[in-house]
Amino acid sequence: MQENLTEEERISKQRELVESLGMFTNRSGGTALAGRILGLLSFMDKEEYTFEEIVDELKISKSSASTTLNHLLDSDKVEYITYAGDRKRYFRIKINTRRQFLQAMRNHIAKVEKINRAAIELKKDKESRTSKNIQAMIEGLDFWKREIDNYEKEFLSDEI
Repeated sequence: MQENLTEEERISKQRELVESLGMFTNRSGGTALAGRILGLLSFMDKEEYTFEEIVDELKISKSSASTTLNHLLDSDKVEYITYAGDRKRYFRIKINTRRQFLQAMRNHIAKVEKINRAAIELKKDKESRTSKNIQAMIEGLDFWKREIDNYEKEFLSDEI
């Protein structure tokens, strides 16, 4: 299906994916703009954008772009490079190894698990509907920790 797209249609579809990631990121607790910037740097054919190009492409204010890019740099999702003789910074998505990705997932699970375990400890009625829900969440997190470990053992044993 994708082979039949014109260049213009393909780029339009890429831009739709950029917007979709923005909406998904917003629904997941992040900002839509962070998702849109990540989408721009990931989904478009061009892999490096200057600050001005990001502002122009996404039609956003410079202050919003600056704030969001600084957050993405601080959270290690984006990086920038420079070229000799060019004063501009070129932003690009930070590429992580599968092992780094799995570690980030472990860290996220550990944080959520810690909060849920603290909550269940403070619950007066351990058999209440919400207590049971929290316990089910902890069990689910334990499952995913084991699955991550199994995936790492099976598929990443030879990765450096």
